Amino acid sequence: METTATDSDTTVRDRLAEAAERDGREVAVDETWVSVRKPGIAVPDQGWKLHISARPGTLAETLDRALPLLLAWDCDFKVARSRRVLHELNSGDVDPATVGKAMTVYPPQDTLVRLGNLLAEALAGMTGPRITSDRRIRPDAPVYYRFAPFRPQYRVDENGDFELVVIGPDGEVEPGAAGAEFSCPPWASDPFRPEPEPEPAAQPATERPSVLGGRYTLTSGVLRGPRGNVYRAVDPDGRPVVVKEARAYVGENINGIDLRMQLRNERRILQALDGVDGVPGLLDHFRHGEDEYLVTTDAGTLDLNRYVGERTRFFDDATSADRDLGVLAARLAEILAAVHERGVVIRDLSPKNVVLDDDGRCTLIDFGNSYYDGFQLHGWTRGYSVPDQHTDRQAEPADDYFSLGATLFFAATGINPIGVDQDPARNLERSLLCLERLYPGATGVRALLPGLISLDPAERTVAFADLRAGRRTRRGSRHVAPKLTGDLLESVLEHTIQECIDAAERMAASPTDVGRSGPPKTNVYSGSAGLGLELLHHPRGVAAGLELARWTIAATPPAKLPAAMYFGRTGTEIFLSTARRAAPDLPVSKPIELAADERGDYIHGVAGIGSGHLVLHALEPDAGHLAQVDECVRRLLGGETRATEDAVPAAADTGVALEAGFAHGSAGIAQFLLAHHQHTGHPEAEAEAARRFSSLADEVAGLIEVLRRPPARPMAASWCQGMSGVVSALVSAAQHWDDDRYWALAKEGARACLGLAPQAWVVSQCCGLAGIGEAMIDLAIATEDEEFWLGAEEIAVHMLARSGGDFSKPDFPDNSLEAASAPWSTGTSGVLSFLRRLHHREGARLWTTAWTPPV
Repeated sequence: METTATDSDTTVRDRLAEAAERDGREVAVDETWVSVRKPGIAVPDQGWKLHISARPGTLAETLDRALPLLLAWDCDFKVARSRRVLHELNSGDVDPATVGKAMTVYPPQDTLVRLGNLLAEALAGMTGPRITSDRRIRPDAPVYYRFAPFRPQYRVDENGDFELVVIGPDGEVEPGAAGAEFSCPPWASDPFRPEPEPEPAAQPATERPSVLGGRYTLTSGVLRGPRGNVYRAVDPDGRPVVVKEARAYVGENINGIDLRMQLRNERRILQALDGVDGVPGLLDHFRHGEDEYLVTTDAGTLDLNRYVGERTRFFDDATSADRDLGVLAARLAEILAAVHERGVVIRDLSPKNVVLDDDGRCTLIDFGNSYYDGFQLHGWTRGYSVPDQHTDRQAEPADDYFSLGATLFFAATGINPIGVDQDPARNLERSLLCLERLYPGATGVRALLPGLISLDPAERTVAFADLRAGRRTRRGSRHVAPKLTGDLLESVLEHTIQECIDAAERMAASPTDVGRSGPPKTNVYSGSAGLGLELLHHPRGVAAGLELARWTIAATPPAKLPAAMYFGRTGTEIFLSTARRAAPDLPVSKPIELAADERGDYIHGVAGIGSGHLVLHALEPDAGHLAQVDECVRRLLGGETRATEDAVPAAADTGVALEAGFAHGSAGIAQFLLAHHQHTGHPEAEAEAARRFSSLADEVAGLIEVLRRPPARPMAASWCQGMSGVVSALVSAAQHWDDDRYWALAKEGARACLGLAPQAWVVSQCCGLAGIGEAMIDLAIATEDEEFWLGAEEIAVHMLARSGGDFSKPDFPDNSLEAASAPWSTGTSGVLSFLRRLHHREGARLWTTAWTPPV
C-alpha cells in the first residue's frame, strides 16, 4: 500500500514545490513532468543520466525514498506529474521510450556513481517496468543509467525529422534517443562497470542460438517493443512455435493489473478453445525472472492486413480461392461459431489478428482481451471492435459479428472502416457509402456487410445467421452519396478554409522552442509551410498565413536543414518569399545550400530543389536563384546524384511505380528538366527531358493496363508513387511538344486513376485522393474537357464519403485516419488546395514551376 495519495496532478506538483521552496530550488510543470532545478548549477549538454522506474501504485513511496537524496545532492531532476501520467508513460502507447521512466536525474558527472549507488540502496526491493534502453545499477533496485543528451541537440534527416544525438569530443555524432537496448557511445566507458583488462586473443567461440525456457530455440523476431517481444522458435522436436513475451509491470493500472494478466487470460482462453480448428494450440506458459512467456503453435507469417496491402483484395466473383471473399467469410464464420460454442467472445477480431497460410487456411490469434466464464480484460481496436466496447461492458457474441463484418469490409475494399467522427452511426454510414461507391448494388457476401456492422446486435445476429446459411440477402437501405452542387462545394470550401485558419492560429500561438517531441516542423510535407502558402490564396486566410510565416521564421531551428522542396528549406522559402510580398518586414533568409550528395528526385532531391528555385527566381529575380537551378541541372545531366532508395519496388501487378512516379522517380525529374529548358532555352536539358519522357511513355502504356486489373493497389493512382503524378508530367510534355501520344496517355492514365479512386484509403495529397484530383484538374485545364472536371468532382465526393461531420462541413481525416490535422501533404491544407482549384476552375498546382503567387 502506498503511503501518500498521488491520484491528482496537484499532489506530486505541490509536494515537490514545497520541498523545492525549502531548498531554494525552482519548479517547472508541463503536461507530463514536474521538473526541479537548482539555480546556479551548470548542467552539461550531455552525459550519464539516471532513471528511476516505478509503477502507478508505488510512485508515492518511490518519491518518499528518492527525494531526500536528490535534494541533498546538487542535481536537477524531473518526476511524472501523477499516477495517471505514469500509467500512460508505462503503457508504451505515447512513446515506447518512456516506459518505466518515472523519474529522470541529471547528476554532476563526478558524483554520478556515488549518487546512483545511494539511490539504488534507498530503492532496494522496489519494482517497476524494465527500462530496456538503460542498464541497471543492481538487480534488486529499479535505478538505471545511460549516456544521453541533457539538453536537446539534434541532427536532421532527409525527411526533415529531428533525431536526438550525442556528440563526441572529436565531433563524431551518435544517436541520442533511447533505443530498444543499452548502448554506450564509443568515446565513453560504463562508469558503473569498468572495462576489464583485455585477455590474450583466443579462438572465437561458436555463437550459440538463444534459448528461452530451456526448450525453445529462437529463429527470428516477429515484434520488438517495450511491452515485450514476439519470437519465432523451434521446440526440441523441431516443431515451429511462436513465443510471446509480457514484461512485468508494463501497462500496469492502479489495481496492479499489467500485461502479464493479458498473457494469463490468453492462456485461459486457449485452454478453453483446445482442439478448435483455426485457433493456435497452447504449448507452454513459463516465467523468466519477473517476465512471462506464452508458447503456441505457429500459424504462419502473413496476416490479413499485409495480405490485402501487399497482394490483393477479396472478391465475390473471384477466379481463385485465394481471392474469394465468400471462401474467406465462410472460413472465418466457421471458426467464430466454434469459438462461441465454447463460451468465448474474441473481442479483438481484426485483419492484424487473422493469419493466412499458403493454402488459404485462416487462424485467429491474440486472445488477451477475450471474454470467458465471466471475465474479460479492457481493450478494443478502433474501427474493428463494436463502438461501445470501450465502456468495458460484458461482451456478447454479437460483438464479434461486428468485428467480422468490419474485417470482411477491409478484405473487400482495402479500406479501414471510417473512424474520424465521434458519432459511431455516422462512421458506419460513411463506411457503407464507401462500399456502395466501390460496389454499387453490392451482392454476395458484400450484401451482408451492412447487417454485420449494424449498431443493432439483433441485426448483426441475423446477418451472421444468413452468412452461415449461405443466404446473401441485403438488408437495410442503400447509402447515397451527396450530389456535388455548386452550393455544396462552396460550403465545403469555406468550412475547410476556416479549419485551416484555426489550425494556423493554434500553430502560431504555440511555443517555438523545442518541445518533448523535438523542434517544431516548418517544412511543406508535415510542417507550417504548406498550410501557410495555401492560406495566402484566400483573402480571409492571409492574416493567419502571415502570422504563421513569422512563427515559421522564429521556430526554424539552428540545425542544418535539408535543401529539399517538400522536406527541407526550398519549399519553406517559397512560402516565406510569397509572404514577404504582403509583409516586406519579414527577415530575408540565408541562401539554401545543396549537400554534396543530393538525390535526383523531386520530393527530396535536385529536381524538386531546382524547380523550387525557378519559382523563387520568379518571386525574387535578383537573389541569385538561377545559379542553384543551373547546378541542379548540371548534376542531373552529369549523373552526379544519389540514387533514391526509399522502398523495395512493389510487385508488378500492383501498378505501384516508385521509379516512374513524380515524387521519387523519372516523372518529376523529366518535368524539372523541361521546365528548366522553358525558362532558359537550355538545349541539353530539353534533350534529356525528351529522352526521359519517351522512356516514361513506353512504361506508362503498360502500367495503364495493369491499373485496370483487380490486383492493382490504390497507391498505383497516387501522386507520389503512381499514375496521377505521371499524368501531370505528361500533360506538360504534351503541351510542349504537341504530342498526340502524350495527350492520349495522360487521358487514359487519368481514367485509370479514377477507376482506382474508390479504393483510396486516404484523402491526402501525397498518397491519396487530393493528389489524384489535382491531376484531373491539370488535365481539365489543359484540354478544356468537361470529362476531367467531372472526374475531379467525383474525387471530391469520394473525399466526403471518408470524412466526418456533415457533408457541408466535413472533417477530413489525415493519414492517421483517426483525426484531422493541417499539414499539406497528409492533411487538410492539401485537401483545401484541391478544393480551391476545383471551385475556381483555374490556377496551377502548388510546388510546381507553373505556379504563380496569389495577387
